[in-house]
Amino acid sequence: MNVPVAIGSTFFGCMSNVVFLELLVKEDPGIGNLITFSQFFLIALHGFMFTAKFGTKKPSISVKGYLILVAMFFITNVLNNYAFDLNIAMPLHMIFRAGSLIANMV
Repeated sequence: MNVPVAIGSTFFGCMSNVVFLELLVKEDPGIGNLITFSQFFLIALHGFMFTAKFGTKKPSISVKGYLILVAMFFITNVLNNYAFDLNIAMPLHMIFRAGSLIANMV
């Protein structure tokens, strides 16, 4: 795959994700937590199957350090989902969601 196709695919994926998220939130403002749970579950399942090799591969970082990162990321996402109940504009919500990246980098 060449670079322009990769960049275009990334932008298309992100933009379509935002459009469908906005459509879902308009139908049911409380659906954010279900979406977050589904994302966490699928990512954890994928990681368990392919990265941890069904638990047979020893983790390269401590479980305690990993749990702290997961907890911070999850709490930030749940708080971001609370913003859906406040009926703020989606571009402003995207700025709030970008704050989770900063929290994870700390």
